Amino acid sequence: MNFSKEAMGHGFPFINLQNIFGNNVIDVNKLELADATEKQLLEYSLLKGDVLFVRSSVKLEGVGEAALVPETLENTTYSGFIIRFRDEYGLNNDFKKYIFGTQKVRNQIMAQATNSANKNISQGVLENLTFEVPSFDEQAKIGEHFSNLDHLITLHQRQTDFYKKPNFYFISS
Repeated sequence: MNFSKEAMGHGFPFINLQNIFGNNVIDVNKLELADATEKQLLEYSLLKGDVLFVRSSVKLEGVGEAALVPETLENTTYSGFIIRFRDEYGLNNDFKKYIFGTQKVRNQIMAQATNSANKNISQGVLENLTFEVPSFDEQAKIGEHFSNLDHLITLHQRQTDFYKKPNFYFISS
């Protein structure tokens, strides 16, 4: 869905490209608002486990970036520059957060991007992706492992940020 400026800032929750870039999960607390019809709310519905991909980007590296929808989002829509992937294979949600960001998958997406003013992908590109799918239990373990790593990285980043504050001093004896 694409909107005029007048349709933005009020209405229903709306996911745009900025909600995806640099994130592997949609932060539902950072959504914008946009007008939507009842038909659009149905057609653009978002269920827990859907994955949203950037359809169009100025830079090749941006096209195909993906983020998981962490919960069913009632009356929420998304930009026309985004493609929704609805899993029919039973992939583990934590696994989905990471598999679409792997170099193998990213390379497949970028290799199929078309070139115009922007780099673009179609739903067909997603349908043609190939990657190894371990058992559901293994997917859960892989997802948990990478979630734990993300958590550790976040904790270390916070600690680093704390020590970089100008009012923090080391006291030695």
